[in-house]
Amino acid sequence: MKKSVLSIVLIVIAVLSFGKTLTIWVGGQVAELDETWNSVIKGFEQKYGIKVEVQLFGFDTYYDKLVTALQAGKGPDLAFADLGGWVPTFAEKGWLEPMEEQIKNWEGTPQIWPNLWPTVTYKGVRYGLPWYTDCRLLLYNKAMFEQAGLDPNNPPKTWSELLAAAQKITDAKNRVYGYGVSGTKTEHTTLGYMMFLYAAGGKLLTDDYSRAAFNTPEGLKALKFYTDLAKNYAVSPNAIQYHEDDYRNMMAQNRVAMSIGGPWSFPLIEAANPNIVGKYSVALHPYDSQPASVLGGWALVIPKSSPNKEDAWKLAAYLTSFDVWMKWVEEKGGPMPTRMDVCTKSMLANDPKWQVIFKTFPYAVARPPIPQYPQISEQIQIMVQRVLLNELTPEEAIKVAAENVNKILGAK
Repeated sequence: MKKSVLSIVLIVIAVLSFGKTLTIWVGGQVAELDETWNSVIKGFEQKYGIKVEVQLFGFDTYYDKLVTALQAGKGPDLAFADLGGWVPTFAEKGWLEPMEEQIKNWEGTPQIWPNLWPTVTYKGVRYGLPWYTDCRLLLYNKAMFEQAGLDPNNPPKTWSELLAAAQKITDAKNRVYGYGVSGTKTEHTTLGYMMFLYAAGGKLLTDDYSRAAFNTPEGLKALKFYTDLAKNYAVSPNAIQYHEDDYRNMMAQNRVAMSIGGPWSFPLIEAANPNIVGKYSVALHPYDSQPASVLGGWALVIPKSSPNKEDAWKLAAYLTSFDVWMKWVEEKGGPMPTRMDVCTKSMLANDPKWQVIFKTFPYAVARPPIPQYPQISEQIQIMVQRVLLNELTPEEAIKVAAENVNKILGAK
């Protein structure tokens, strides 16, 4: 009898302590950082007396799961949305709660990198709070460079140097490769092509986002070189099956020497192989005519269907607060905070790898912040795959992709 009474009392205390439960969906690379997430979420629960249920999804499945939930009006209270066009896309469909008033009055607003706000804005209203950002660079294995007789402190700077280094490192018989080309039907492939496109002096869309701008000599040159690395030069494993997350893990096992990566890569490659600490680094990605990078990251959004919108904002603001970000950086060494004050006041400021990142960030372009971007990205993925599979020549594939993108944009 006493045990029954005690059990009831404990249940009542638990209910009073956590009167409601918030759900947050986390996708992409951050989904792998479980330990820090548990600690951060526990801190929020203790501060606000609100229970938080975290659901983690891999990058390849997250978009479809989130869209399906939002369409059905059954989304979480708070969700991560890729800065590559997801927020304006979801806002246009009426799936998101505007955050403009909360953001205007939030203490952290002046600290968010200014070039991130357009990625979460639709028709002048902000629908997301940028949480982490990044810029893509060359991630490379210094030990593999040394083994191949290359200077690990002098990574390739141009496309020709990239090819030469990759060819010297590649030993296909022993499944060792110089560079990883992303060719899967995922966003990784779009980002890979964009890195080469902008490095060739091209661009994805016109400045007003009304037409395709990649069907040019620069865009074709980028497509040819990017796919040739895998097809003709054979310095990458079967690109149609792999993307940069796979290559990062292969790099940790000394099987791929170079790939596109970024600040999110550091804790993940070290988790894959703790012995690689100090044996990898980053550099500005090799370019043809100009330095280039692509800006990425994730924002926090509140679905319109959430019954707990006020508390969802509390969680979003908490996760993006100075103290929480400092904790995240101290424990994980990344990814790159959207807060400038954390970037300048944390341990990141004195890390050589992060100094490269901060120097590269000004070259980083954002993916078009328009609702049609996910459809456009799909066309780029299909274009690259058709070339890799020898279904179309680069000239044919880029022409078809540009025509399809123009149809998506309603261009005449």
